[in-house]
Amino acid sequence: MQYFIEPLFQIEFFKIKSCFWQRKKKLLNKLLQKHPESLILDFYSNREKNDKEPTLNESFIKDFVEIFKEEFQLISTKYNSKIKLDSIWSVTYKKNQFHVPHNHGSTGYAAILYVDMNKTSPVTTYIRPWNNTETDTTVFTDPPVEEGDLVIVPQFLTHFTHPNKTSFKKRIVSFDFHLI
Repeated sequence: MQYFIEPLFQIEFFKIKSCFWQRKKKLLNKLLQKHPESLILDFYSNREKNDKEPTLNESFIKDFVEIFKEEFQLISTKYNSKIKLDSIWSVTYKKNQFHVPHNHGSTGYAAILYVDMNKTSPVTTYIRPWNNTETDTTVFTDPPVEEGDLVIVPQFLTHFTHPNKTSFKKRIVSFDFHLI
């Protein structure tokens, strides 16, 4: 008798710890000063402005990739492909601010770089496209993340952030990319 057990579906979760984080964080903060955020619903972001001004988005992408060239080299190596960033933006969550469930599209990858975090900052929560067979749950919270961690998932995964219960401002940079 023979039988095979393999996952029918699998979704990768790719996490990178940024090298030379403190130096890169200083450079990133200087870059973010050129891309100020404004209040959008329940959080602060510069996404809408970057989306409306393609040259601003291109400049942000170019400078961001330069700061994180080692991480982008690792991403290229992991996927055995060149990558093309489609858009980039930052988000800040002050006390009681949150992000509703959403996804970034049906193809490509979404990434989150945790810029300002502390131990009580809410992390990203993902909604599984199917129920867990043992617990019947659909919610998956990031494994522990800290400042300098970069998390990559498929864009189609619905995710959200619980309200920030502390006065510490959580900040992330997110970007979407495709393999070319």
